[in-house]
Amino acid sequence: MVDILALLLCGTLASCDDLLEICDYGRARLAFLRAELGLSFANSIPSEDTLERLLKRLNPTELEQTLRACAGSLARWQLCVDGKEHRATTPAGQRHALVRTVSVWLADAHLSFGQAQIGAKTNEKTAIPALLDVAGSIVTIDAIACQPDIVGKVVERGADYVIALKKNAKTLYEQASEHLLARSVHLPTWRSVYKGHGGGEQRTVRICQDLALLEACADWPGLRTLVLVETERHTRQGVARTQRFYLSSLTDHDPAVYARLVRGHWAVENQLHWQLDLTFKEDQSRLRTGHAALNTNILRQTALYLLAQDPKPISLNRKRKQAAYDNEYLRRLLQNA
Repeated sequence: MVDILALLLCGTLASCDDLLEICDYGRARLAFLRAELGLSFANSIPSEDTLERLLKRLNPTELEQTLRACAGSLARWQLCVDGKEHRATTPAGQRHALVRTVSVWLADAHLSFGQAQIGAKTNEKTAIPALLDVAGSIVTIDAIACQPDIVGKVVERGADYVIALKKNAKTLYEQASEHLLARSVHLPTWRSVYKGHGGGEQRTVRICQDLALLEACADWPGLRTLVLVETERHTRQGVARTQRFYLSSLTDHDPAVYARLVRGHWAVENQLHWQLDLTFKEDQSRLRTGHAALNTNILRQTALYLLAQDPKPISLNRKRKQAAYDNEYLRRLLQNA
């Protein structure tokens, strides 16, 4: 099994996007795999069907252990939790894909801390609690997790949170938005301005930690701070303004702290989901039975982490191509594990 897992990881690093390509890579690099990496492959490279059977049956938790070991202590890490649909598994006429996963992303380390597959008739919020082994960290989640029970689990496990507040939490949303907007000019404020690409953006973050008058806050474990993020974007088409609200258990008095965490949450989209789809072509994968989809997702995220550790200032696509034709470069990538 070790030989096959090593082959899957090497092939994923070396620009292979499906199991057939990994088999082709293994046959072309069999001498290297045996002599330089110490893999046996006594019966030569296994078939595509053999690889798929292993991925279907392998417990994903076993693959995740290496990733968790790489993370070390999670104290004060920002963990971005977000879901993703594997579009190629969407049946004709259906809205949602058959394969959907939730990932926990350590943006600063370019490392995925955990993955879970979402059940067929559920959504992200049912899978999130299984991933919250997060003591000492700061968890950021979008509005799908804006529920007192999920917030409670984060607090119970020794972590802090910053969670988007949307209108699905009707009472708290009404009270919090009215409270923040009525006092906005008197609240601690952080502001940034960005100009470029024919436009500009001004982002203003305000925080309020005086929650005594908000009855709905009592139902939300650990809630200490309300956050208002106002964005004004100037483009050739005009000006667009948005207001977003967040809940947090943090007690920092500097609004810049919350601005960094809110902005940092979108790293899970830009650094993880976008790279999986564009660099690793995950949206084109049709694996859907057993644990195959989740296990290949873990392998891709492991490869993404190893590629990100290489300081060479070239794109991930170029790094993968170099790993395909340069055995020494591939060996250096594997040493980052």
